[in-house]
Amino acid sequence: MLASKIIPPVLAGDAPTILQFPAETARAIRTLRNMTAQLLQDAAQVIPNQQLLINVVSRRVRQLGLGHRPLVEATPRSSLTDIALREIIDGKLTYELTPESKPAEGA
Repeated sequence: MLASKIIPPVLAGDAPTILQFPAETARAIRTLRNMTAQLLQDAAQVIPNQQLLINVVSRRVRQLGLGHRPLVEATPRSSLTDIALREIIDGKLTYELTPESKPAEGA
């Protein structure tokens, strides 16, 4: 009785229902991967050190996830990683290396 309210009548019948999804989804995912790979290559031109680039991107993604506003125009389909990479490419996001401090000798 409760199931009839939750499940639409088309799905509640005895005949099995086959859900069809568009085949274009795989192509869209490949396109997004290629776009992200291209953004990563472009960002690597700005920050050539791969480890540093990953650290800068991950820190910015964390900030964006907490609600910080993007420094570049973002579309609704843009991932936080894509936004961070575009900020680096556009020169809106930079980094600064801090000098390494030596541990205290008395500790």
